[in-house]
Amino acid sequence: MSKPHRIRPVEAAHIAALIELGTETGLSPWAAHDYLAELKDKNSIMLRLETETNSTIGFIVGRLITAADAVAVDAEIYNIAVSPGHQREGNGQFLFDAFLSKCRECEVRRIWLEVRVSNEKAFAFYVRNSFAVQHLRKGLYRSPEEDGFLMSRTL
Repeated sequence: MSKPHRIRPVEAAHIAALIELGTETGLSPWAAHDYLAELKDKNSIMLRLETETNSTIGFIVGRLITAADAVAVDAEIYNIAVSPGHQREGNGQFLFDAFLSKCRECEVRRIWLEVRVSNEKAFAFYVRNSFAVQHLRKGLYRSPEEDGFLMSRTL
């Protein structure tokens, strides 16, 4: 990274910046109430990447979930985004590594996510980070309608 960036928890005051980043990066849209609901959930992991001037340039949103065996703890990643002007600098990896660290603290066994089939850049990032495709979900996404991959990795 060319500049010193910090990982900080997301707070309600940051939601407008998350929505703007989501729009800039083409994420499936979340409304302010979606982020607020996630903030209120005790199992949420919401981290933002900020510059030395406290500007939000990236974020990751996920949650701890009960594993299919009803014993272990898994996690899901819902959104990860980095401002286009700060991509290709290791910032996405920095955010992802911070999320992994939180998951390890919570003894997460497996992390799950979904990604659009057409999102080759994100797919390659996830494969580099040891995710594997578990299923193809037909018609998973809307606006535009598209299939998605369900991916996971163990910790």
